[in-house]
Amino acid sequence: MIFNDDQHFLAETLRSFARQRLKPDYLNRPPGRPDQALLDDLANLGVLGLLVPEEHGGSGATFVDAGIAGEELARGDFNVSTFVQLAAIAATGLRTWATPMVAATYLPKIADGSCVPAIALTEPDAGSDAGAISTAARETDGGWLINGEKSSVTFAGFADASIVLVRTGGPGAAGISAFWVPLDTAGVTRSVYAGVGGEIIARGSIVFDDVFVPGDHLLGEVDAGFAQAMTAFDFNRAVIALSCIGAGLESLDETVDYANTRHTFGKPLSSRQAITQQVAEHYAKLQAARSVSYDTLMLADQSAKHTTEAAMSKWMGPAWSADAIHTALRLHGWSGYGSDHHFDQRLRDVIGLEIGDGTAEIMKAIIARDLFGVPTHR
Repeated sequence: MIFNDDQHFLAETLRSFARQRLKPDYLNRPPGRPDQALLDDLANLGVLGLLVPEEHGGSGATFVDAGIAGEELARGDFNVSTFVQLAAIAATGLRTWATPMVAATYLPKIADGSCVPAIALTEPDAGSDAGAISTAARETDGGWLINGEKSSVTFAGFADASIVLVRTGGPGAAGISAFWVPLDTAGVTRSVYAGVGGEIIARGSIVFDDVFVPGDHLLGEVDAGFAQAMTAFDFNRAVIALSCIGAGLESLDETVDYANTRHTFGKPLSSRQAITQQVAEHYAKLQAARSVSYDTLMLADQSAKHTTEAAMSKWMGPAWSADAIHTALRLHGWSGYGSDHHFDQRLRDVIGLEIGDGTAEIMKAIIARDLFGVPTHR
C-alpha cells in the first residue's frame, strides 16, 4: 500500500502516540471504560471521527485512514484500536441510514468521544448465522418495543448507545431491521463476561425488556438491516485484520531489536539463521495480509464489492498475527514468557479476534462461495 503524504503523517503521528502514550499502560489498563482523558486524546487525534462527516465534527476521511489508525494504535495497545473500529462502524451506519436529527445528535458525540458506540448483533443462539436472530421489535405508538438478548457485544459494559439488529418481519435475513438505541433507556440491562483477554472492551450481553425506541431511530428501511450490517462488517473486517497485524509487526520489531543485542555463545542471536528465518517468514506473511487488507479498504472507498477480500483479510490477519506473536514470545526465551513484555497480552487479545466478527472457517466459506458461485453448505 502506497500512502499519500497525509496518510504517512497520520501513520507516523499515531505510531508515536501509540508507543509513548499507550504502550506503557497496556499491561496495567483497568477493565471497563477508559478514563475520559484517553478518549479525549483519541478524539483530539481525530481517530474517533475519521468516518464522521465534517459538518458533524469529523474529518470525513477514508476507510484506508481508518485502517491506518487501527494498525498504528494496536502497536501500543491492541484494545484501544477497538474504539476506532466501533466508532467507524457506528459513524458509517448513522451517516448513511440515520434520520438527519439522529445523525446530527450523535455523530458529533462519537467524534468527540462523549458517546462510545456498540454494535449488537450476535445472540446466544445466533452467531455466524446472523439471519437467525430472534430479538424482536414490534411497533407501538410513536416507535417500537424491543425484547431479547444480545451476546458477545464489545463495550457492552459501558457503551452509551448501540446499533441493534432485531427481527421486525418474517424468518431469515429479509426480516431484520437496524435501530439506534441509547443504552440508558429503561428496560436495558447488561452483564460483562470474564475472558482471557480484552478486559477493557467489557465484552458481554445486553438484555432488552420492552425497551422503547422512537420511530425516527430506525436506521434505513424496515427489514433492510441485514444488508446494512453486512456492508459495515465487510470494511471493518479489514480494519480488524490491520489492528492484529499492527500488534504482530510491533512484536517482530521488538524481536529484531532483541536478537541484535542478545548474545549467546559469544554471538548475537541475529547471527543465527534459525532465528532470523523465523522472523523473516512471519514478517513476509504479515506484509502480505496487510496488502490484502488495504486493498479491501481501497475497494470500499471506491464503493466497489469487497466481501471476498474482507474475508481474506479477516482470516489471515488475526491467525498469522497470533502465530507471529507466539514466535516472538518464544524467541525471547523465559523473559518473553514473563510479564516484562507485552507478548502474552497481545497474544490473548489477538486470539479473540480469530473468533469475533467471523471465524476463519466462516471467512473461508465466504471466499469459497465467491470462487464456486454456489452456497457452500449445499
